[in-house]
Amino acid sequence: MTRFQLLTKSLSLFALLSLSLLAGTGCYTNIRPGEAGLRYHPLTSGLQKDLLTNAIYFYAPWNDVVLYQTQWTSYKEKVDVLTRDDLTINVVAAVILRPVPGEIYNLQIEIGPDYYEKVVRPQFRTSVRNALSAYSMIKISKETPKVSQDIRQALGEKLRGKHVEIDDVIIDDIEYSRPILTAIEGKLTKEQEQEQMKFEINIAKKDAEITVIHAEAKAKSTVIEAEGTAQATVIEAQARAKAQKMIAAQLTKQYIQLKAFENPNTKLLFVPTGKDSLPMIINTPSDGPKAIDLPPAGDK
Repeated sequence: MTRFQLLTKSLSLFALLSLSLLAGTGCYTNIRPGEAGLRYHPLTSGLQKDLLTNAIYFYAPWNDVVLYQTQWTSYKEKVDVLTRDDLTINVVAAVILRPVPGEIYNLQIEIGPDYYEKVVRPQFRTSVRNALSAYSMIKISKETPKVSQDIRQALGEKLRGKHVEIDDVIIDDIEYSRPILTAIEGKLTKEQEQEQMKFEINIAKKDAEITVIHAEAKAKSTVIEAEGTAQATVIEAQARAKAQKMIAAQLTKQYIQLKAFENPNTKLLFVPTGKDSLPMIINTPSDGPKAIDLPPAGDK
């Protein structure tokens, strides 16, 4: 074995031994996806600006690697809030945020890994209180998206330049005190009773309208029927009068005499007449009647 080969083998063995020693003492860091790190050399160059991602990094026992989560993370806070109508409620709100990946070095220098507890948390709670104090208790639950947007906008302004970015703010839950819940239940009960009363009133109005419509229809029908009967009577009377007028116009003396002869109940008295239709005077002597002709009218 040559001296070069021996030296190469020795160096390889030393490197392997060194890595084993570093691994045994925990002087390495495995940075996974969703994480980022910064080298820290306290005895030499201090904090390094180069960002470490997705690999295993070994370092001397006196050095270190500072890790940051770069995934979006949700933080929840339960905040007691005084609403615009002076009612106290508890609101559970969540903020989703992460460090800005390209500003992790500045975040480490200015704030540190516990940036949420130091900076974000107090500003988040204050933003929740300030935003909800502008709403009445009833409107908070009805306008949750707008309330969340107000909190997000206020928090974003507070955290500007703090090397973190906000994805969203969510109102997760609203807790009411027992007196408030009792008052709400009483109000809802009264509203339901009022709605039921309005419904019954509307039904009664509809029934009354239907009754009026039926009565009006019946009255109109009676009027129409009476008008029809009266009109029929008038027409019948007019027809009779017209018929009688026509009959009277067509009656003659001979026709009336004929009808009188045809009537079995009629008693006829025949009066003999002479010239010019004058009645004859009959003389009745003892030896029998004799006919005497009367002179015509005008003769003496």
